[in-house]
Amino acid sequence: MRTDISKYVIHSLRQPNHSDYPKEEIELEELYFPLRDDSVIYNEFECLINIIEEGGLRASRSFRNGNATIYGGDPVVCFTEMPLINLIQYVKERNDRTRFTEYGIALLKKDVFKNNGRPVISGLSEDNIFKYENKENKIICPKIIPYKEQYRYVNLDIDKGTDWTHEREWRIKCELGKKDFSVRDDSVLNTHLTWGINVFSDFLFSEAIIILKTEDEAKEMQSIVQQQLDCGYSSGGEEFCNIIKYLIIDKAVTYLENNSLTRIEDLPIDTYYEHYYEEISENEKKKIKSIILECTELATKFADEFIANTKIEKDKDGFYKDICGSARVASYETTNKYMRFLLNEGIATSIGDCFWLNKLQDKVPFVQCMSYYAYIANKQCDFLNKEIEAIFTVYSMRD
Repeated sequence: MRTDISKYVIHSLRQPNHSDYPKEEIELEELYFPLRDDSVIYNEFECLINIIEEGGLRASRSFRNGNATIYGGDPVVCFTEMPLINLIQYVKERNDRTRFTEYGIALLKKDVFKNNGRPVISGLSEDNIFKYENKENKIICPKIIPYKEQYRYVNLDIDKGTDWTHEREWRIKCELGKKDFSVRDDSVLNTHLTWGINVFSDFLFSEAIIILKTEDEAKEMQSIVQQQLDCGYSSGGEEFCNIIKYLIIDKAVTYLENNSLTRIEDLPIDTYYEHYYEEISENEKKKIKSIILECTELATKFADEFIANTKIEKDKDGFYKDICGSARVASYETTNKYMRFLLNEGIATSIGDCFWLNKLQDKVPFVQCMSYYAYIANKQCDFLNKEIEAIFTVYSMRD
């Protein structure tokens, strides 16, 4: 039982510090900032939201005051093995939120190791003076330390006050020539490849603990996380499907200080936030399913109404002169108890920010006409909003 070491490592977040960016031009992918419109990051919590929406942790060469601090040229994702109480004390004593805060993501050390994460190497056996193969990129001559291990090296010179051993750092290296982490760039409607690791994929990691300060923050974060868990992908397109927990620092600090504990795994369940959705009764479930079935049957009636009453002209081939596309019943009330039931039953599907209802128009004849499907969907919405609750709307898509 090693009480001074946790089975978790923590990726600590910090406030953005633009003075860290290099003055000369470097590749855009090496800088950490949000690529989406309207997503400027001002604090640690917003940084955490950005990580959740991107679906993982970007790697970098950890620029400080314009200079890379990682040796070997490869970008890395960094973690600390400090027990939680020591991390909190360190944040308080260091008192620089552009460098280290209590916000972060905790991962099981065994999962980090499985993904090639390793503890850093502090100092060398002789001295810290050596020849560079490429000084600009901090690539050391491989006779001193092999290329594949250089990312782990951290300068240690206690006589000169250079000592970072208290951080008990671990790193995952992302090879410079391999970009397999994607983030969506809404400004150009494209996907941007960079270096990073998807810590929310159950193929790579079994769980992730999101560390926040307050319960209100946890509630806001849970809503964002749940949308991505529902559809299985982050807003940035990465797989999103492992176990997510929400650790509230304000509660954890009180418990740690009053119970002489140090580690995340020693904390009780009430230091975490857990969201509960309202359940519906068995009678309500039967009623909802019956209403959905009736709505599906009504679709053909609504289709006939459109065909009989529409004023849209047809071309010489008999096709409506209308936009090609489709429309379907949807709901943005993703926390509503009825929508949660429809999702769990497979009657609805999450697409991230809303739910689509499935197969409501399966029985209508195919027509290449967006107005046709919009008419049917609007009629179905009116029916469902009256019979269930006013939570449904129409989601239209052009072909």
